[in-house]
Amino acid sequence: MGIVFPETCICCGASTLATGKSICNWCCYDRFANAELTIGEILPAGVHFQFSMWQFDKGGYLQKLLHDLKYNFMMGVGEELGFLTGKTFLENADKDLLEILDVHNPIVVPVPLHHKKERMRGYNQARAIANGINRATRWELAEPGVVSRVKRTKTQTGLSLSDRSENLQGAFQINHKNLFDGRFVVIVDDVYTTGATTFELAGALLDEGITGAGILTVAKA
Repeated sequence: MGIVFPETCICCGASTLATGKSICNWCCYDRFANAELTIGEILPAGVHFQFSMWQFDKGGYLQKLLHDLKYNFMMGVGEELGFLTGKTFLENADKDLLEILDVHNPIVVPVPLHHKKERMRGYNQARAIANGINRATRWELAEPGVVSRVKRTKTQTGLSLSDRSENLQGAFQINHKNLFDGRFVVIVDDVYTTGATTFELAGALLDEGITGAGILTVAKA
């Protein structure tokens, strides 16, 4: 089967027959630049960290990969990227932070899509990534429907930070509030840009009594 339908890397076309994965080891570990640290970035109260694995490359291979992930139902690719993101976070996170996470029983929450958008795409790429993070970290993964997106927002592209925040106000609803009491929530998405979406979700969860929140994404723009 490998001869008729060769297993090749979705990014560079190299053979992945030996690993059986969608992304080769070179693309996983050497192709893309590590995310740049933003000096002096201020996170909202209650959001303790933001971690991204790679720096977004507008017009490059990573942008194409994440576009395909979002619109072409690449569940397996999303899980591979999520596993790598979770593994990279554990390897680089401060020891004290990891101890805090362990104490507060972390739960992974992928940013939900509005039900109409998810039906149109066929799946939520953030949940695919969260599946991989769950495998890498062994943190509990929130079931679909625990948090829902009740406001169908317009695209964030081209909006200022204040306009993005206004666009997202009231977008999320927490449906199983007792699940989060006293816990630390790790919010997962594909790309971190201004943080408006993840901050709004974190705020909704903080209102329900979580201890704190963190943000994990594959890329940072």
